[in-house]
Amino acid sequence: MTKNHEFLYVAISLDIDPDANSAVEGRHDALSSPVEHGKIRVEACKRGLQRILELLDIYDIDATLFYEARTAQMLVADGMDLPALSERHEVSCHSLKHEDYLGKVSGVPMEEESIEETITKAKDILENIFKRDMKGFRAPYTRVNQAVVRVIERLGFRYDSSETVTMGAEWKGSPFSLEKFDSDLLELALPSFQDSKGQKMSSYLWAIFEGRRGSGEYIDAVLWARDVAQSGLFVFSIHPWHLYVNCKGNPFNREQVQKNRDNLEHILSQLKQMRGIQMLRQDTYMENWVRLHKAGTNK
Repeated sequence: MTKNHEFLYVAISLDIDPDANSAVEGRHDALSSPVEHGKIRVEACKRGLQRILELLDIYDIDATLFYEARTAQMLVADGMDLPALSERHEVSCHSLKHEDYLGKVSGVPMEEESIEETITKAKDILENIFKRDMKGFRAPYTRVNQAVVRVIERLGFRYDSSETVTMGAEWKGSPFSLEKFDSDLLELALPSFQDSKGQKMSSYLWAIFEGRRGSGEYIDAVLWARDVAQSGLFVFSIHPWHLYVNCKGNPFNREQVQKNRDNLEHILSQLKQMRGIQMLRQDTYMENWVRLHKAGTNK
């Protein structure tokens, strides 16, 4: 990040969790769809993660990897050398078992003590696997409340990346403190925006993989953001499993898998070629922003 604010910064983030996971009524943790089977699967996650990490290497992109701790354990048990594969990337926390903290689907909101117990365990598991401190946190379903924010702040996380902010004339893509939860914790929010028809879109790429969106619509959003939010951060997010199965857990056919790969590669290649765009990890952006912000306030 430079003082003359000449770039829009773009981060690629991955939510690495079970295949087609879904919250379940009456329980805190998530299961793979269809949930009535009572199963957790990570086969599509493994294949998707391998493919995306290959593409990130090809295009020389450093990303932020939000690992669900249970999934990380399962992938390691299945023979993946996650520390080596993730070496160039930021490793952050995406919960223990994709808990529905607020109880929106489960109907059973978690008490702060239980939230702290699960996130502490997730953090310990990930730090043991990767031998790194966890700086970032993204909540399952991107839902947080005051209890979740208090917990992650107490546990030493430097930022959250669960909130969504609508891009508009006043949007600058800057980090902000979670004052609405009485917290000084920084939020690196996910953007939402409108397509050419005025329909709302998310920076999660799931709609591409479900065949509902084209890659060009996301590129257009970045181009718009570049013109209004120089020095700001635009965060994309991807579920690796979504390259190979849909949100109901049904496998895509070969043609759709190839289309999903091509669309993702097109986005990455376009981002790397754009003028006025710089790609980086979320922790790198956060640390640079804090340093410049402190330097500015000390003048």
